[in-house]
Amino acid sequence: MPLPIIEKTASGLIIASDHIPTAETTAICIFVKTGSRHETKAQNGLSHFLEHMAFKGTTTRSAKDIAEEFDTIGGQFNAYTSQEETVYYAKVLKQDWLVALDILTDIVQNSTYSAEEMEKERGVILQEIAQYQDMPDSVVSDNFQETAFPNQALGRTILGTTEFISKVGRDAMIEYVGSRYHTNNIIVTAAGNIDHKSFSEITQQKLSKLPTKGEISTEPATYNGGESRQHKDLEQVNIYLGFKGLPYTSENMYTQRIASLILGGGMSSRLFQEVREKRGLAYHISAFPQTYMDTGIFSIFAGTSQKDTNELLDVSIEQLNLLCEKVQDIELQRAKTQIKASMLMARENISARAEKLAANIASFDRYIAPDEVLEKLEKITTSDISSMMKYLISEANGKPTLASLGKINNMYSYDEIIKKIR
Repeated sequence: MPLPIIEKTASGLIIASDHIPTAETTAICIFVKTGSRHETKAQNGLSHFLEHMAFKGTTTRSAKDIAEEFDTIGGQFNAYTSQEETVYYAKVLKQDWLVALDILTDIVQNSTYSAEEMEKERGVILQEIAQYQDMPDSVVSDNFQETAFPNQALGRTILGTTEFISKVGRDAMIEYVGSRYHTNNIIVTAAGNIDHKSFSEITQQKLSKLPTKGEISTEPATYNGGESRQHKDLEQVNIYLGFKGLPYTSENMYTQRIASLILGGGMSSRLFQEVREKRGLAYHISAFPQTYMDTGIFSIFAGTSQKDTNELLDVSIEQLNLLCEKVQDIELQRAKTQIKASMLMARENISARAEKLAANIASFDRYIAPDEVLEKLEKITTSDISSMMKYLISEANGKPTLASLGKINNMYSYDEIIKKIR
């Protein structure tokens, strides 16, 4: 199977395509390397607000025009914001890729951010924030992130605060777009039955008005760790326990991912079996890594009753400690197979391929082929997993991060929890 074509144009814009001759659909992704991590404290929430305004009208299309054009061709389109990127994407029948590209490039380059539409969307985002504040798992997740990375962009919520969203004006949004949306900061990808030459030429024409500027600087992350406890009258106690993890650029990224799967990545994982199946302490428990360009977090999350909180912590920490001592061959193979299956299944998803290609280029300046990943996975041993876990939970790696929300009066103290972690 031919590798994707990646082209860096004279303007700095990167255009890439993954040709799939048998595909009946085409996915297009415009990946902007800016997110909540690139905001100042006074701008927190602006990237997400901007994404909400994406389909609210351009110099040539109203919000209704955009919706009707996509519906006319039966297309799927959306956008999302994370800490490190904002992504606009569409999936259409292969003969309609020109329409999708025209709308997406129009949105990115020619949105008007009208004051009227901004007021409407302001209310929508405020409702979204209110909804999240009513969701304990979302609140404790934000508290956890802020505790791990205090007083810095990476520790702030993607949605922003109600105070900021209530008052931010159109001028701030236009200024933000002007400083972030430029050719050196945007990657455009396509996956499907599409000719690269045509895709590249037309994309360059449609984005010809984008400014050319230098790369955006990113505030270095400083992991701190510590504790956040929030008392609230809830049925469950929600708990995040985590440690400084690896960035996605680390050579040991896949070792960390395998460790998370063995610990809490599925129904056969240690935490699921011990916490849910054997003891009935929680409906859901999981372990997972969150990776960024220069750091990461390795976390456990669960919700349980007030009376079972300390037992849940005991079992979770016991499993963390046991993973440092021994990993079974069958656990390692099972986790490798999970990663392989997930990766290869995603290869059959046109949208996933377009977005993965853009993310690879943004992170590594190249495409990461499945064979390369599989080769790295095969080299990982059981001792690699134990060694990594020993380091992640060690004092040398920094303090653990603990965030809890609910009736936590009788929960172990932070110091007691640290002592239990070997």
